Amino acid sequence: MTSRPIEPWRTCITHASRHSNWMHAVEIAACLRELAVYLRLEREPERARAYERAARTIDAVHDLDRRLAEGTLVGLPGIGTSLARVVTELARAGTLGTLERLRKLWPPALVELSRLPDIGPRRARILVEQLAPRDLDELLAMAERGRVRDLPGFGKISEAKLVVSLRSRHERGARRLLQDARRVTATLADYVRLAPEARAVHASGEARRWQEIVGELVLVVVTEQPGAIRAHLAHHPLVVEIADGEHAGVAIAHLSDGGLARFHLTPPALVGTTLIAATGSAAHVALLRERAAGGGRDLGAIEGLEGAVYAALGLPWIPPEIRDGDDEVARAAAGERFDDLVTIADVTGAVHCHTTYSDGKSSIAQMALAAEERELAFLTVTDHSHSAHYAGGLDDARLRAQWREIEAAQASTPVRLVRGTESDILADGRLDFAGETLAELELVIASVHNRHQLDEDAMTQRLVTAMRQPIFKIWGHALGRLVLRRDPLPCRFDDVLDAIVESPAAIEINGDPNRLDLDPVRVRRAHARGIRFVLSSDAHSAADLDYLENAVAMARRARLRPKDVLNTLPTDEFLAAVRPAR
Repeated sequence: MTSRPIEPWRTCITHASRHSNWMHAVEIAACLRELAVYLRLEREPERARAYERAARTIDAVHDLDRRLAEGTLVGLPGIGTSLARVVTELARAGTLGTLERLRKLWPPALVELSRLPDIGPRRARILVEQLAPRDLDELLAMAERGRVRDLPGFGKISEAKLVVSLRSRHERGARRLLQDARRVTATLADYVRLAPEARAVHASGEARRWQEIVGELVLVVVTEQPGAIRAHLAHHPLVVEIADGEHAGVAIAHLSDGGLARFHLTPPALVGTTLIAATGSAAHVALLRERAAGGGRDLGAIEGLEGAVYAALGLPWIPPEIRDGDDEVARAAAGERFDDLVTIADVTGAVHCHTTYSDGKSSIAQMALAAEERELAFLTVTDHSHSAHYAGGLDDARLRAQWREIEAAQASTPVRLVRGTESDILADGRLDFAGETLAELELVIASVHNRHQLDEDAMTQRLVTAMRQPIFKIWGHALGRLVLRRDPLPCRFDDVLDAIVESPAAIEINGDPNRLDLDPVRVRRAHARGIRFVLSSDAHSAADLDYLENAVAMARRARLRPKDVLNTLPTDEFLAAVRPAR
């Protein structure tokens, strides 16, 4: 096991200068959070909270490089003049004098220890000061011998919990939202590419398959010198320690946020089979192994790139998004190809977009410009309806004022601006605006935003009633889930689908990384009934239009083709298809 040396991040500085003038936002946020831990250990909770707020802001900023170059960090949430200087110094130099001093003062494993369940910085400090363990393995041995229970603030129960946490830390991984997992994976991949011994680096695992929740980050590194890659990894600012994996070709990095990153170190000849195995799913790989064995071959010994491995098994390329171990291998073997799944290039317009009229952060003109930059043909302006008062929902008067602004903005953009609304589905299933107002719009998204806890019967009736409203509507973020935070709405989903089949309606696949709703399994159930879909970003800012990529990935996981998606149509055909009044 190799702990990260307590030295300036020389490799991190190289990283920053290689790819841009600045350190990556993920690394800056990690440094700020690490500083917050040390500040709590130094008994400065107010400063710690300030650094934690700044870290959340840096995580959310899409144009950090520009703001750093222009010196416009001040004014972002939680970032004043002092913190702007800290972030800028981190971005330029890769470290801070204060951070280096605190690293030398406190053992490198302390950050990970402070994030263990029921520990926190205060208890972590007690453990380090009272027991002075060299590393977490030695602390585990001390806890197993009963040396923790008599420390201030501990006891037999808390000691037992600590033992469980320490024993499981090598196996556990932080559960991440897909967007966060892909961002951190990309940062790690960029860093590994700096090693001369790395011939190529590929993201894999659940993040490559676009799973909504990612437990462990997985990367494949093509190299003939795995030892050099391990040594290189130990210097990354997010890495607390490097541990051995299940075999010599795997290195496991313990990250400062408590997560794990697994690196498969493979020679060039076996990159394809390694990448397939590392990407998964386990069930998909098992099906391939079975097929290889049936032909007298060992899957792990097939050489070449991924496409060559599938070809050697008599199969076409199977995209990572559908490697779920269901029937994809059997269907591929029967001749079905999956090279026509919907792609981002097929999408012609942005659906479900909010502006400053409700809870969006960008104006209509700014949203139009962002759509133009992404070469989209149309953008729907769908701010909240008046019942969503917490989000600044529009009443009839403000809605009509917005129409006038849309008309004015249309004169200066080639992007077709579409008058729409995200109308609340009320508890009794009615839509928020009156029917006459809805009929004047060009697009209606119908969504549940409150009373999520209705029982199954009441929620089913609510949704069925909404879908039977005599206008065309798009069922927005259909089951209202928030990934890792809120379960899907309790309803008889098939009953709602029955209502949609009988009524003019489509279903949204929402690309907001906190939603990713409807999920691919239910999308396939709806698709089997002939229901069509809309891919949306649920954008609340210009930058959020990029969430459309997430919606496309969910659609690909459900095996949708362009013909299944309404906003792959040309603008006029799309507007005709979704027009509320028939």
